[in-house]
Amino acid sequence: MPLATLTHELDGGARWPEVGDWEAVTADLLQLIQDRECDALSLSLPDIARALVCSAPHSEVLVYDPAAGRHQAYGPAERIEILVEVGRQLAWAEGGCALWPGEGLLVPATPGGAK
Repeated sequence: MPLATLTHELDGGARWPEVGDWEAVTADLLQLIQDRECDALSLSLPDIARALVCSAPHSEVLVYDPAAGRHQAYGPAERIEILVEVGRQLAWAEGGCALWPGEGLLVPATPGGAK
């Protein structure tokens, strides 16, 4: 799940303090990846796709096309398409074995991790 989606679900970030410190979570996640303490996949997304994934689920990214002299809006439908493609990339990367999430993780709050 993109952190932008989690932030959106937490009332645009207003409820982050109930679950953790956003900056600390982000810094810790990046440190885990840099230290190779968990598996990570570089998606190498194009600029517009990266902007959509980093924005809230219902946001729009407005891009100016100087050649056409107009703006192009990309929104939730394009974001969903990108997340579906990311899911495909993850499935391919796992290739039959799950990505390693790291050691010492907390036990899910509900059986099987279901919500």
